[in-house]
Amino acid sequence: MGSGSICTTQEDCAVGRGQATAVYKVSSIAAQSDVPVIADGGIANSGHIIKALTLGASTIMMGSFLAGSNEAPGAYEVQGGRRIKKYRGMGSLEAMTKGSDARYLGDTSKLKIAQGVVGAVADKGSLLKLIPYTMQAVKQGFQDLGASSIHSAHNLLRSSVLRLEVRTGAAQIEGGVHDLVFYEKKSF
Repeated sequence: MGSGSICTTQEDCAVGRGQATAVYKVSSIAAQSDVPVIADGGIANSGHIIKALTLGASTIMMGSFLAGSNEAPGAYEVQGGRRIKKYRGMGSLEAMTKGSDARYLGDTSKLKIAQGVVGAVADKGSLLKLIPYTMQAVKQGFQDLGASSIHSAHNLLRSSVLRLEVRTGAAQIEGGVHDLVFYEKKSF
């Protein structure tokens, strides 16, 4: 709960937890009954897809990852010289007025409590370029883990061949691009 980029549930309702922990804990229980798990929220790049699938998810939702693409709903606008598309959370007041309020127990209440925002995301171009790149990045990530499939990644984690480690803020910085005056990142 509350890990999506447009979600405010953790702030406003004090409910939720980190997405990696949530996927891991829920999928550990769901696997006992062969129930698939969908990771919903927190997917901003291909690395997050790999983590969610490895931690036990069977599939993922990629709202903000796909928002802003040509194929996503909505019209492009230009603000400050940038092409953008509107992106809203289902818990936003705007979405609630269009029917999502039942999901947030607001359909019978006169006072609705927003659990999301309305914002905008940058133009990402066509999914025809983004999806092949993403698929290849996920394949390479699984290869680096020694997993040939989602199922084998789950087995590696359950058998303790794959282990989880909490990384400090310093370790996270060290693991990314750092100590450069400038750089250009081209994904594809």
